[in-house]
Amino acid sequence: MTRQGVRLTRTPFVSNKNGFSSVGRALVSGVRASQPVQQKTAMAAFITYIKDSFEELKTNVSWTPRAELQQLVVIVFVFSVLFSLAIWGADTVLSSVVSGYFKFIN
Repeated sequence: MTRQGVRLTRTPFVSNKNGFSSVGRALVSGVRASQPVQQKTAMAAFITYIKDSFEELKTNVSWTPRAELQQLVVIVFVFSVLFSLAIWGADTVLSSVVSGYFKFIN
């Protein structure tokens, strides 16, 4: 139940040994007022998400050391060049085979 931006929640009546409420009149009525509900805008929530993401990247992610990363980049580059040369060679051979076949049938 909400009234003018304040969230109201029902609580059971709690009394001490004298029969009085231990927390005051709000509990006697069975309704307790909590803090106003703060709603974030979509942009504020997005900015918070980005800040939290960068913080997690700084503190919780284990990054590969720079020297090892450079070695891995060199390995990937060499294999990429070798693979592209292999594909170029296969393409050249197959295109000459196909063109030879078409010359043969004509």
